[in-house]
Amino acid sequence: MRAAHKPADVGTGAICASFDSSSAAWLSVGMAHLRHGFVELSALPPFDDSLRGDPVATRRHRLAMTEAAHAFLVVELDGSPPALDLRVADVDAPAWSGAGVTVVASAEPSGAICQRWSIPRSAGQVRVRLRGRLDRPSLAEITELNPPSPTGATTTLEPADGAVTVSAPALPATQVVTVRGAPIDWARVGGELVGTVRPMGRDPLELEIVVATPGVSAMPVVTTREPDRLAARAVAYVRGCTALRVADGERAILTDHRILPLSWTRDAYWQALALLAANAPGDRERVADHLRWLWRRCERPDGRWVRSHHANGGRKDLAFQADQQLYPFVELADYWRLTGELPAGVDWRPALETTWAVTMDAIDPDNGLIASTETAADDPAAAPFIAASQVLLWYAAERLAEVAPVASIDPAGIADAARQARDAFARHHADGADPWAYAVDGRGLRVAYHDANDLPIALAPLWGFCAADDPGWRATMEFASSPANPAWFAGHRAGLGSVHSPGTWTLGDLQAWLRARLVGDRQQAAAALARLDEAAFSDGMLPEAYGSDAETRIRHWFAWPGAALAALRILDRDGRLEPMLAVARR
Repeated sequence: MRAAHKPADVGTGAICASFDSSSAAWLSVGMAHLRHGFVELSALPPFDDSLRGDPVATRRHRLAMTEAAHAFLVVELDGSPPALDLRVADVDAPAWSGAGVTVVASAEPSGAICQRWSIPRSAGQVRVRLRGRLDRPSLAEITELNPPSPTGATTTLEPADGAVTVSAPALPATQVVTVRGAPIDWARVGGELVGTVRPMGRDPLELEIVVATPGVSAMPVVTTREPDRLAARAVAYVRGCTALRVADGERAILTDHRILPLSWTRDAYWQALALLAANAPGDRERVADHLRWLWRRCERPDGRWVRSHHANGGRKDLAFQADQQLYPFVELADYWRLTGELPAGVDWRPALETTWAVTMDAIDPDNGLIASTETAADDPAAAPFIAASQVLLWYAAERLAEVAPVASIDPAGIADAARQARDAFARHHADGADPWAYAVDGRGLRVAYHDANDLPIALAPLWGFCAADDPGWRATMEFASSPANPAWFAGHRAGLGSVHSPGTWTLGDLQAWLRARLVGDRQQAAAALARLDEAAFSDGMLPEAYGSDAETRIRHWFAWPGAALAALRILDRDGRLEPMLAVARR
């Protein structure tokens, strides 16, 4: 399987950018926005709203995000963009080279994104083309639910000396593009600005292009040594591009910075755990900021987190997914285990008591199971009581019981909820040595299925829900990786996937690694890691899924699988996997 290129990404934790892999052109610069959630400077055409809910059109739009034709800033040498080779040895500073030209992009301590060009005199006339619009992304989803209304914003580009102010007053939002190293003369050509760089007689010409958001600063991004390139890239991506500052002491964690710059608490949990596992300077603060964002800023009029939220905390997709409600409790407990304290700035006793009471209201009083409108793949649930949600309910209750005394809450009732969740699971989902039911309706329906998104099932022995030799769990995992499972992707490079998108999912390979790790099968664990390494993009980011051929990869930006792999691998390397994640024995 050949390593596929994707755009290179750089972020400061306040703004984040993507660059074309072959010309180093600027595809996008995005940032969190207090009114619209997230805004982006790009030349990508908006999604056709009449095609909302069309998976083919949605994937076509996502692929267009990777194309140089939709760059907002292009450097031309002698009339055309250069042909360059991308090198991503440094996870925080992608570099390009070709025909004597070298380019490096990096995050600046000031919070800006900088791209440095070294251009030989033989390259000819240097021009910078700037165009595009500053607006909220289209946020097109495969399972469309609550699409946003257009903002009505228009974009202006105003040059002054070496800088261009790009503004959309209706948002409002502003980005400043600055060219340094040589004088530049801007001219309007059609709907774009063309800047001609005046020769300075130096060989090579050293040019800097800096994009900054006025008044926005960032936390220094630290590079750390991780078990492999996949873990290193995943953690760097979270620090720079998805754990974005929203306000003082508050930080959203997005599922990605381009396709869906929205927050799913499930995706965010695994990214937060990756930060806590890496535990470099600033990582604890990032997670504390995110916990404040979750419990203080997120719009929850009924006490529930919904499928997804905008970076400003506003609700986006309103469907209730049980795991979205439960992961914030686990993230708080993970933070407490590592630091021995709860983040300042939240009155934790009423916050936890109220939110836990709302969570308990989602439990059916007749069968003791927590209901979910959708699956973890954002698809409608065939039956409301999903097995993975019940395991996660038990785990969240067990972990919250550990934290309860710190927040001056009586843990007894929470511990009772954990016991009741386990008992309800045994009554309705378990069936001796047969596979656990994926979902039930409480009236006899048992759905036979297992999804790559259902990590709580794979994690059950690690968390302490069952033993690794539990016959039901083993049968479930064997079923998951067999053609009997509707989510099994057959053929060359067969593997566990999801009916949500065809192909083998990287989360499915992660489950294969977990299973092998928990049963002590080193050979299969190594094979699963090798598959993930093969499926990764050249920069180490994991796609959502991949096909049977050497080229097909689905979704160029997706933080969850890489972050989950990084978190578990880092903890495993350091001997902290069970101590960090297993429930405390009482």
